[in-house]
Amino acid sequence: MAWDRSRTARALRAVRKRVTGASDGSALIGSARALANRSEALVRNSYCYRWLTAEPDPEIIVIDLRETRTVGPFIRLLERAIGPVERAWTGSRLASVTTAAETTLASSRTGQLLATLLEPPEPPEDDEKIE
Repeated sequence: MAWDRSRTARALRAVRKRVTGASDGSALIGSARALANRSEALVRNSYCYRWLTAEPDPEIIVIDLRETRTVGPFIRLLERAIGPVERAWTGSRLASVTTAAETTLASSRTGQLLATLLEPPEPPEDDEKIE
């Protein structure tokens, strides 16, 4: 189960082990143990945790459109055309005009505002890199 391998579960197990070793039978330790158990149960039973750790739906089917008869030929045609179109675009006058317009727009206040609004969010940090 994903919960058992998570950093939170490992931390809770480490706290439980230290608390048990420190003093068995203490009312304070018993309360701390009960709080840790209740916290773990709340997290495991929460909707968010269940949603994040749910198994993928077996009814979802992934279809490679390149292998279909209707869309496959169109995709192959696009893949063959991209190279020549890109080479033609790179040497065209329209490409140089577009580049100049892009430079002008990027330095304007409106362009900077649009860039700020359309900028994608930062990706979340990977938990495995943190450990």
